[in-house]
Amino acid sequence: MTVMHRTRPMAAPGQTSARHLLRAATAELHAHVDARFSGPFEADRAAYGAFLTALATAVPPLERTLEAAGIEQLFEDWPQRRRAGLLALDLADLGLPSPAARVAPAAGSEAHAMGMLYVLEGSRLGGKLLLRRVLGNADPEVRRATRYLAHGSDSALWSSFVGRLETSDAVDRAPDEAIAGAREAFSLFMADIPHA
Repeated sequence: MTVMHRTRPMAAPGQTSARHLLRAATAELHAHVDARFSGPFEADRAAYGAFLTALATAVPPLERTLEAAGIEQLFEDWPQRRRAGLLALDLADLGLPSPAARVAPAAGSEAHAMGMLYVLEGSRLGGKLLLRRVLGNADPEVRRATRYLAHGSDSALWSSFVGRLETSDAVDRAPDEAIAGAREAFSLFMADIPHA
């Protein structure tokens, strides 16, 4: 993957930024995923376990496909962004096995990979809101199984991703590829949970 980014913002005044373009193009999928991954986590251990299990079928293959595409050339801090291992630890805290992972489509270009990463990194924002609810659960094992949701909550991982997205020449040249990557990533979260 060739690293290409600019120092100026992608969108000139009156134009749509890459972030807003991706958000608009995936709004319906995003709403479906939000609805699927909502539950009474402050009171229901089983619902929270099902949530983590569903995440664990999609996050690891997305991370692997990004690594195969050379995402570390774009983000030197990629090892600090990965969360698949944290999901496995959270599931273990609840006595749940890691599920069989799905297969993510290959990231065919830098723009495609940036679209996929937009979904993974964006999930941190929703994770902050869910974390508050989960920490209200009376079950100490549930409260402990929050590594995934809490990851990066005290860092600038999302804002640094957006900065790179907005200065990406690849996304600027091929926004449709970035949109395709984001849609594929969202769709992976919507698939039925495979059985081990």
